[in-house]
Amino acid sequence: YLYMRRNNMSYNLDFLKTGKLVDLFAMWLDSNAITGSIPTEIGLYTGLASLSLTNATLTGTIPEEMGQLTDLHRLWLYSNQLTGTIPAALGSLANLEVVELHNNKLTGQMPQGVCDSVGKAEYEYKSLTSNCISEVTCECCTECF
Repeated sequence: YLYMRRNNMSYNLDFLKTGKLVDLFAMWLDSNAITGSIPTEIGLYTGLASLSLTNATLTGTIPEEMGQLTDLHRLWLYSNQLTGTIPAALGSLANLEVVELHNNKLTGQMPQGVCDSVGKAEYEYKSLTSNCISEVTCECCTECF
């Protein structure tokens, strides 16, 4: 577990590029000033079940390599400055229960596989959010912003 939430720290995610923490089960770094983008090496962290990078200053796109996180159940990336489309590769993650992507600058369509995974989840607090009022087409979102 790596919990460094709400510490008013400033850093980037370059430490993920080393691959030294690939056995992480959960990484919650939200509410810190995280600069830069999510590195493609995030795909190395295949045991990650929970990832929270919210209320930060992340830029760039959501890497396609996140589709390699086959154990991922919960993904929180809301309130950043992420751009581009939601990667189709996220649709291959069969265990998703929570995907919260609102308050970013994402566009396009929510991958059907994400809708299917969250829709079938038996988790009481399952959630799928995005800016589906204007930027992201998402007929399956549980809440639109």
